[in-house]
Amino acid sequence: MRTVLVMLGARKGRGMLRFDLKAKVFTSLEKHTMQEQSIMERYDFQAAAVHSWESFRPYIGLETSYLIGQEIRPHKSVGDSIDLLAFRPDDSTLTVIELKRGKKKLQLLQALSYAAMVSTWDKERLIHSIQRNINPDPEELIDLINDNPLNEEIGIILVSEFYDPEVILTANWLQTQYNVNISAFSVDVHIMGGETIIDIDQRLPLKELQDIYDSRGRKRGRTRVSSDVTWEDVLPKLEYPFAERALRLCRNEKEGDPARRRFVSFRSNMHGYTWIIVNFNYKYLNIYMKGKPSNAEDEIRKVFGEDTAISTWREGHSFKVETGAQFEALVSWLKMKDVPTE
Repeated sequence: MRTVLVMLGARKGRGMLRFDLKAKVFTSLEKHTMQEQSIMERYDFQAAAVHSWESFRPYIGLETSYLIGQEIRPHKSVGDSIDLLAFRPDDSTLTVIELKRGKKKLQLLQALSYAAMVSTWDKERLIHSIQRNINPDPEELIDLINDNPLNEEIGIILVSEFYDPEVILTANWLQTQYNVNISAFSVDVHIMGGETIIDIDQRLPLKELQDIYDSRGRKRGRTRVSSDVTWEDVLPKLEYPFAERALRLCRNEKEGDPARRRFVSFRSNMHGYTWIIVNFNYKYLNIYMKGKPSNAEDEIRKVFGEDTAISTWREGHSFKVETGAQFEALVSWLKMKDVPTE
């Protein structure tokens, strides 16, 4: 029997339906709370976010972010700690993530306090806070931090089962009037066939207005300082055998950003995607695409192989290029051309 899960978007009475295609019927999935299912805030929910960070991060808008660590003390003067702290390499922004079971009116105030404290950190303090036991690529993360100026803006992400109206209203006011970078996500717990289903839904900003908020954020004048890092500095750290050729093919068309190891908008309006970015991670190439053409994941696997690691983010997909065969497929897919060297 084929089963489809259907999401209902209404804020009140919002839920999830189980769709039996054969019988042509809907049945509602029973909604629970974390407390009812004995899901602990830190030891279960937070632990799952840490252990499966690459799977979790796209659902809270941090598609490319690295996890600095968990339970991080933001300042020596306080005993409390940040649930999760992340680093976004796209603009060197730190993000304070606060997770809550149930709801708590002080969640926003707590997150704002932590953000204020973290804003005083320098690179040395940030690097010292990296928890290597939960970070698979600490050296790459350290290089990204060292090679780029830290953004003075601090992001805040709230994740909770429920919110008091005043929390959302205040967060929206701070965002719209003062450009504070705040997002809020709600968590619903459902049980199906003995399995626990977690539904994460964006509450703030409204998805329909996300581009407006992003545009405002870019207009805030984020400091861009030129970096002395060159692709010649980066190349020896790339561990895959096709790295030199990949870099040469990309640089044939544009210089890219060696400090952030990426070629932004390497392709536009191709294969149904608005843009395609090539990221040079130390262990693999990461290809990011904005857009969700029909059967996208099937098409990617048809071109790059069934074992291709694909991730879904809010506005598109990303996948890893790890083998020589996948790279040759990428060359053809992006219509990259060799230019003879003199």
